[in-house]
Amino acid sequence: MRLSFLILFACLSISAPTWAQKIDQNKSFRPIIPMEEIFKKAEKENKPIFFEAFLPSCSHCIAYDKTLGQPAIKTYLDLNFHAYQLDLSKRENNAFLRSRKIFIPSTPSFIVFSPQGKVWNIEPVGEATNSVNGIIQLLDAAKNPLKNQSQLLERYLAGERNKENMISAAYFTRLSLDTMKNVGLVNDLVKMIKPEEFESQTSFLLIQKVMMDEENALFQHFITHIKNYESKYDSMEVKQTAENTIMTSIYSSRARSFSPERLQKLKSGLQAIGLKPQQIAARFIYLEVLIDLDKKLVEQAVTRVKNFYGGKAIPEKEKEFWCKLLKKPGSTECLLP
Repeated sequence: MRLSFLILFACLSISAPTWAQKIDQNKSFRPIIPMEEIFKKAEKENKPIFFEAFLPSCSHCIAYDKTLGQPAIKTYLDLNFHAYQLDLSKRENNAFLRSRKIFIPSTPSFIVFSPQGKVWNIEPVGEATNSVNGIIQLLDAAKNPLKNQSQLLERYLAGERNKENMISAAYFTRLSLDTMKNVGLVNDLVKMIKPEEFESQTSFLLIQKVMMDEENALFQHFITHIKNYESKYDSMEVKQTAENTIMTSIYSSRARSFSPERLQKLKSGLQAIGLKPQQIAARFIYLEVLIDLDKKLVEQAVTRVKNFYGGKAIPEKEKEFWCKLLKKPGSTECLLP
């Protein structure tokens, strides 16, 4: 059983940025400069920052590039933004997004910062807004301190309970990786949904696009009625949605405090979508070892890792990973054979 995904997730590091730009850069955008300079200029001129996050191989990005190159867009961007492109095939640009806790689920995506560097809006965009007017309307809302996603979140936190605004704010909390606010928002949204509406397209999209935690009535209905959803929606999308939500839960910082009962429910959810026992074990082993170590159950953690590999020799890279966690007290000696 390989742990490459697990090791990548656990060991991911942020490298120092050396900013790159798109080949034949769209003339509506400014030439890229060091990121700290971009934010200094924006604050000095009291003008928000707009990034188009793209991939060179993305067909939707290529289609957007043609629209973004229109003279009307250039005039609009020059007047309203410091506008740049971020090529997500470049590691340093992904590192920047991670440093700002920004998750990009698809490209192209529009990211807008306030002049003071606060994230105002994160918006994956599609065909519906790929026009001069569509882009301008979207960016007008994104730079509006009374209408952007960040403001919708503030309004929710101040007590507003508008369902449409809450969905937008909840999506923002997912893309800005704010799990705690996302959980609170989603729980409040679920309370607004009648049980007979749990299998509607809106409810399924809420699970698919917004939800970061499985502990709510909507997800529990979803995971225990998978066949109903598979009969209405794409079967692979249903299974992927279930796995994504469960994995988001177990990779959250809160997961180390989950009860054994909650962990078992999460495993049962993966079983419900057809994962085999060893596949489920691979998704939980790292978390369970951390929980053991939090409880000072070092021997139990060592036994857990040995059992995971079924008594076989642990591949060298994976052993190196585990040995960073499992050492003899006061020593660098690994506890694994």
